[in-house]
Amino acid sequence: MTIEKHNGKHRYSFWWKGVRHRKGGFKTKQEAQEAELKARRNLRRTNMGFIALCESRLDDVNARRTEKYFTENKKLIKKLILRWGDKKEITRKDVEEYLSSCSSNYVANKELRFIKALFNHGLERDITPENPAEKIKFFPVERKKKYIPSMSDVEKVLEIANPEQRLYLLVVMNTLGRISEVNNLKWEEVNEDYLILRTRKAKNSDLTERMIPLNQGLKDALAQIEKAGEYVFINPKTGKPYDYRKKMLAGLCKRAGVQKFGFHALRHLGASRLARAGVGLTDIQAILGHQRATTTDIYLQAIGRGVKDAMKKLDLPPKVTPKQNEQGGN
Repeated sequence: MTIEKHNGKHRYSFWWKGVRHRKGGFKTKQEAQEAELKARRNLRRTNMGFIALCESRLDDVNARRTEKYFTENKKLIKKLILRWGDKKEITRKDVEEYLSSCSSNYVANKELRFIKALFNHGLERDITPENPAEKIKFFPVERKKKYIPSMSDVEKVLEIANPEQRLYLLVVMNTLGRISEVNNLKWEEVNEDYLILRTRKAKNSDLTERMIPLNQGLKDALAQIEKAGEYVFINPKTGKPYDYRKKMLAGLCKRAGVQKFGFHALRHLGASRLARAGVGLTDIQAILGHQRATTTDIYLQAIGRGVKDAMKKLDLPPKVTPKQNEQGGN
């Protein structure tokens, strides 16, 4: 047994099948020991079918999906095992009661998606006979209007950025690429008139590609970047591509005195600029990568005059004079 003293009270803490069980608030060590024995006895009556389902689902998610998605699922499954692990049958009512305990409808909807996927996984593999969450509808959520910075705010950020940061942002803005795509951009993917952005939706899924014609702003930015390795952007601290640069942009916004915005907001800003310039929805979707394409040949066929003209309208070498800034920053 593991009994700990915490804030003047006793608590038990132990692991069972990869899940940590802990409860405190006991006045004496003996009370905590008795409570632990009771908790362990209850766990021995665990619904092993549900445990097997959870383990199978986590193995599959770990093999196929991103680390973030796996971590989110693992966190939820730990909570579900504690809640449902000793139940002989998990019903729709059980799921609804769990969802009602969530902090908001947004969180409940996210958890519901994971729970539906969990039981669908079991159905596909004959681990469970039904999905108790199948007919549960998602909760209404009031969508907050996404903040999109003004071009003047973006220009203020570019003014105080150091040269490397400014070139990085200009490449992001002139490709409307996802940050993971820009971070993993290689020089071999940059051609005279276009570059190729690649993304992977899931860990074991195929890379999808799209071709982005080079407007003049993008050409100018790329021409100023020193070719120091395989990748266009290299983290000087690690010698490898960047993972993410959230702190960099947040810091620049703070120093520029503008409302904080993220890289994804730059995609929204670029898309709105294209729409106001009269670019068609199909061309905007092609630029953003919302339509799947799998080979360079397909991209070459798909990118017609409309997309090339669109990228010229996006051309973003803002009329700003960068301030001399010796500070780095990621």
